[in-house]
Amino acid sequence: MTLTAFIMQFLAPPLGFIWLSVLGLLFSFRRFGRGCMILGLMLLFLFSIPGLGMLVTMPLLETNTEWSVDDLKDADAIVVPSGGYFPNEIRFVSGEHSIRRGDYGLWLHQQTGLPLVLTGGRTYHPEAPAESEVLREFLNLNPESVWAEKKSMNSFEHAVNLEKGFSERGWAKRIVLVSSAMHMVRLSAGFRARGFEVIQVSIHDHIAEFKQEAGFLEHVFPSWQGLKITRRAFYSYAGILSYLVRGRIGISDVFHSEPSYLAPPSFWLGRG
Repeated sequence: MTLTAFIMQFLAPPLGFIWLSVLGLLFSFRRFGRGCMILGLMLLFLFSIPGLGMLVTMPLLETNTEWSVDDLKDADAIVVPSGGYFPNEIRFVSGEHSIRRGDYGLWLHQQTGLPLVLTGGRTYHPEAPAESEVLREFLNLNPESVWAEKKSMNSFEHAVNLEKGFSERGWAKRIVLVSSAMHMVRLSAGFRARGFEVIQVSIHDHIAEFKQEAGFLEHVFPSWQGLKITRRAFYSYAGILSYLVRGRIGISDVFHSEPSYLAPPSFWLGRG
């Protein structure tokens, strides 16, 4: 079990707060126990408030939408990591994150003429198709013109395997990296650690969309959405911490001065 998986399994909200409350209950006959129980319940309540969760995510979310495709044309390729898939009754189907990333990456490819690279391995089963292959098929792209890297099993391996592939193809390591908003900091840090120059283009995920369209009351009243936001932020921070502790990335890979953009929100966002 990886450090990130361990943290998410045993410490991430809401379970971490529940463990704290249970510990307090076991020692409720002592002041320490009562304090733990009250603290656990208070944290559970506070972090179920979506507005507080959004505050925690602020360092992870890009906000700059003032850019154009001309700002990307100095790159050598557009890289899109897959974001999950699942088997239905007859075949594997790309998940929502994969589809949104791939669709926007394809649009940028069409606008700029830059090569499009999809990356993602056989995360479901060793004999299953790779996530990148499933996404390429879903987008109806020609296997001869769109490279699908098929070995990566996590965010860091995307960078490691593409570094090898770029070297074999004689490509310079200047890329436009397209991924979900909450995924971008950890993902891009891995690429910088492998010597890539990265132009980040984040696309909206559920949390970025909530930030755009939720009203005041939705931000201040406790809800499951608040815990969901907090848990997703916790996962991102845990992944970054894990990479730092294991020496996969450095502080300068996380805090950088390279271009970073957010895709403009859909015209339909908030109109449903």
